[in-house]
Amino acid sequence: MHRMPRTAMTRRGTAVWAGAAISALTLSGCASTAPAVPARAATGSGDCTLKADLGKLPGAAAGTSYWDLVVANTGTTSCTLPAQPGLAVLGPAHEQLPVTVNTDPTAEPFVLAAGATAAQVVGYGSDGNPPCDSETAYLRLTPPGTDLAFRAGAEHCAADVLTSSRWVAGNYAAPR
Repeated sequence: MHRMPRTAMTRRGTAVWAGAAISALTLSGCASTAPAVPARAATGSGDCTLKADLGKLPGAAAGTSYWDLVVANTGTTSCTLPAQPGLAVLGPAHEQLPVTVNTDPTAEPFVLAAGATAAQVVGYGSDGNPPCDSETAYLRLTPPGTDLAFRAGAEHCAADVLTSSRWVAGNYAAPR
């Protein structure tokens, strides 16, 4: 039996709960960019300016595709991100689609310093079984309250599920 090195298990820990086998958080081939939007900090630590981006990760597992959701604090003060941001899947006309959202129950609020970046893995699972009623087009992230291009043209079906991990600090490519 092949054992993963301890450092690899640590990096993967946040995605394991979702059943992901992702070796590292990377931001390559960004799907979308979003303008900087002032956001009110979730725990009263002041105002900050956040930019967000979504980058498709290679591979899929059992009908689930994965993305890096990266936020950058482009402001001059630190802010506290909620343990889990508000996530909603939207159709082509920015209408919210009924999707179950599963979050990491162990996640905690995250302090993001001025100029710093953080990321979390977002997975979208679909079994493709009817009824399938619309196309997915955007992922709404709150804060900062922006819509990012997401699975454009892919079908939305009744049993679709969105999962997200906890925030992970790092030196990620800043959203453009």
